[in-house]
Amino acid sequence: MGTKTIRDSSFMAKYSAYSPYRLLRRESGFENPVGASDAMARSLYCGMKPIASWDCEQANALPTGGVFNLEFSPEGSLLVAACEKKSIQIFDPLTHQRIHSVNGAHSDCVNCVKFLDGRMFATCSDDTTIALWDVRNLKKKIRSLLGHSNWVKNIEFSVKDKLLVTSGLDGSIYTWDINSYTEFNLVYQRVFHASGLMRCRLSPDARQMVMCTTGGLLVIIHDLNLSTLAQHLHGFKPNLYRLMQMSQQLIPIAAMYDHLFDLKRTENRVEFVSDFPDGNDAEVVSALQIHPQGWCALSRNISHDDRSEWSCIHDIQAGAHAGAELADKGTRSRSPPRRPAPRRRARPRARPYRQPRPMAAVPPALPASVAPARPSTDSARRERDRDDEAPEAGPSAPRLAPGLSSIQNDVWEASITIKQHRMLQEMYSRGQVGRNFNMQRIMGINTGIAPPGVLRARSLRAAPARLLPRLSATPALPAAHARSPPDDSTLPSTSGQTPRRESSSSCEDEETPHYIRQNRDRLLYYVEETNEGKGFIKELCFSADGRLVCSPFGRGMRLLALNDRCAELSHCVQDFDGPTQMVDVGQSLGIHQDLVVSSKFSPRHHLLVTGCLEGKIVWYEPYSGESCY
Repeated sequence: MGTKTIRDSSFMAKYSAYSPYRLLRRESGFENPVGASDAMARSLYCGMKPIASWDCEQANALPTGGVFNLEFSPEGSLLVAACEKKSIQIFDPLTHQRIHSVNGAHSDCVNCVKFLDGRMFATCSDDTTIALWDVRNLKKKIRSLLGHSNWVKNIEFSVKDKLLVTSGLDGSIYTWDINSYTEFNLVYQRVFHASGLMRCRLSPDARQMVMCTTGGLLVIIHDLNLSTLAQHLHGFKPNLYRLMQMSQQLIPIAAMYDHLFDLKRTENRVEFVSDFPDGNDAEVVSALQIHPQGWCALSRNISHDDRSEWSCIHDIQAGAHAGAELADKGTRSRSPPRRPAPRRRARPRARPYRQPRPMAAVPPALPASVAPARPSTDSARRERDRDDEAPEAGPSAPRLAPGLSSIQNDVWEASITIKQHRMLQEMYSRGQVGRNFNMQRIMGINTGIAPPGVLRARSLRAAPARLLPRLSATPALPAAHARSPPDDSTLPSTSGQTPRRESSSSCEDEETPHYIRQNRDRLLYYVEETNEGKGFIKELCFSADGRLVCSPFGRGMRLLALNDRCAELSHCVQDFDGPTQMVDVGQSLGIHQDLVVSSKFSPRHHLLVTGCLEGKIVWYEPYSGESCY
């Protein structure tokens, strides 16, 4: 073992970027052996040191506040910084000089920058707007895009569809056609809504969309088609489906979207990723990045007890699934019935998981104008007699009024939203919320409310018959409409209208056994981070070749590789045997005077930049001499 280690070290030294032996072989026309590229990459990345910095005090400029995001142009010739105090700063990344400043770019802090091509870029802000800019004329913005109702945190650009994709803390994802506009705004569409949405990213070829939420969940949409996404995912609520998976209790309004997970889907197939390393009870996934080749997703999460942070790499490729689920419902009905997927053994948690408490079977309060009249004594006695003879709930049990399931679920989701809002207000009042809070400390969905679909049989079996009319009480309708469910427009929903289910197929759905799908294990690599700066989002990044990850680490940064050779992901997974811890190959600590919250690699050069809450920007390059700091 020792001989192999010495041989590897000798090989890495021979083919490092600073070795004359490598240059001599290249001049002589010899080809590099297998592994030489890893040796050169490792020597370059491990030799990265801070060489220059910029801050507003040095430049006698207006204070910029925290640097929340850094973005290079596609050619690597420009660097744009999104700053807390409503400005954007533009630098020459090779000379480390600021070449332009746009103060008052937005009316609130700027959160993200995204280049659409070599000359046009977009910015988004807490003022709920998106701005388009041309680097040739920064005196005024090209256009302001209005549509979001809360802080806009993320911008992506689909090269396949030529659409701008934005997401915000209102939970909505919008697409904007920047080549077609009306008199007042661009043509835009809300394609999806998810409660607790934090980030939304597109793969480089725009064939996949990855979202992260405050519920510790990654949502992947394979074979993405933005033009049909709104139609396919209409009414789908990831949090409800995830709650059904965790509780192992059927929720009808969630189970009706089971077809979105079907492996035979050719467009907009949904997949959940929820596996994290032992000891990481992930609750809020606050940062998200996609590999330059689209192979995996890099995320940073905060644990449930708010005591630890972790960075994880998950596989997101849509290849053939070994031992995957069966196909669509038609295949299920022709094949022998299969057992529900067994639950995986729960990993040890920092806090014990508590099963959701059942909601008391109390009828919802109705206005006086809608509440039914109190039954007479004789009718009440007859109802009690019917209650004693009521059969148990089953496929032939009487159904509740049409539309009740949808209304109950909407009340259920409203309860979730109200509880999250109350928790946020309590944290504000206790002074636990600082600047750039960014909603990343919102608690997950732990309402203690059992799914209404589970309570249906329970309420039919246990509730007195006199309560049933009140549960199904609705305003008086004509006889012709008494059996038809209410129109979708009358059903409230927190994430779009819930599609109406046909009454003819509802009985068949009750008789058809439903199987709660289980999520695949997608975790590849992980590492525990320092838990400094609670309440701030720390933006990680991949290097241009995908070999390295730069992770903000307190007042500095550290470089993480998949193995000690800095190999590419495609070479590392050949001997993959379960999730592996990432390797620390370099650190620069104490360079900043405040918490580092942003980082970015250049797409063209071996160059890295980091930004902190004080407004300081530091450049790192491979350097064989002593550090400049």
